[in-house]
Amino acid sequence: MSENLKALLEKINREGIHSGEEKAKAIEDKAKKDAEKILRDTRKLADEIVQKAKAEAEKTKINANLSIKQASRDLLLGLKEDIRKTLNKIVAGEITKALSNEEITGILANLIEKYADKNGKTEDIKILVNKTDLDKIKHTFISKLKDKIKAGVEFKPSQNINAGFSISFDKGKSYFDFSDEGLLETLCVYLNPELAKIIK
Repeated sequence: MSENLKALLEKINREGIHSGEEKAKAIEDKAKKDAEKILRDTRKLADEIVQKAKAEAEKTKINANLSIKQASRDLLLGLKEDIRKTLNKIVAGEITKALSNEEITGILANLIEKYADKNGKTEDIKILVNKTDLDKIKHTFISKLKDKIKAGVEFKPSQNINAGFSISFDKGKSYFDFSDEGLLETLCVYLNPELAKIIK
């Protein structure tokens, strides 16, 4: 009986060990599979994070380049505008210097004499000048013109004229603008495209 018991114990022991080994192997296999899955998932997640980071870095780089280009463009436009304004100030200053009372009266006398020589009626002529310079220009103008031309020319003050004059040959229905602002506008129409060519 003791041999039977011994054999039985050995059988139970073998079957228990075998069963335990199988369970241990199953647990180990499952743990390996779980570990491999975790590793695959981790690698996949890491790859996704890296790809997302690369995409964000590329997007940031593109946005930075666009911002730099926009800032450069804005700087150039601002510089061009500053140059244009400076040129306009210089031209305006030169126009104002050139439009002295003596120059204005000389130009007016010449215009009106030529107009009268072509049978123009001097009584149709109206001249607008700066209020401050009106008396000086009128006095100098009258002394330069012949008597027949003096008659009918009408001088009026204008608050809108700083220097220069506006002249009408149709009793004030329309005016030719030779004021500082009118001449500046006319010159800038020509100068600004030329300036644009230079600073391109």
